[in-house]
Amino acid sequence: MARLVLLMLMGVVGAARGQSVHPSIPDSELPALMVRLDQRHFDAFNHCDIPTLQSLYAPDVEFFHDLSGRILNHDQFIQAVQKNICGKVERRLVPGSLEAYPMAKVGALQTGRHCFADAGKPDCIQQGRFTILWRFDGSTWQIAKVFSYDHRPMAEP
Repeated sequence: MARLVLLMLMGVVGAARGQSVHPSIPDSELPALMVRLDQRHFDAFNHCDIPTLQSLYAPDVEFFHDLSGRILNHDQFIQAVQKNICGKVERRLVPGSLEAYPMAKVGALQTGRHCFADAGKPDCIQQGRFTILWRFDGSTWQIAKVFSYDHRPMAEP
């Protein structure tokens, strides 16, 4: 039985090694790359850098939010950021929560936890989780799908 479990585990590890974002990106570099993309993404989000957001989001992006529902397309998402986020809310990544997984022939899946503060305020008032599918075409990374969920008030100290 132990031998069977060992063989099964070896198969899982082998399958994971077979998944790669792109021949030009070693899987070992993926976590650091996702940290850089996350930083670029949310620097633009927090500073209302609309041109950068427009370039990071794929034209066919789908964005799903547990509180407001699905935003159907790229333009609707950008409009929602301008109306509801710019100058009002800042997003912060929860340290140590970001995880990255290669998605063979597609790009990468990024998951993590974040919190939100009123613009210019030090303390977060809401927290949540996110999953982002980043698409890579060999030269450009773009956000293809976003799931933002489990939003709730910050726990009282």
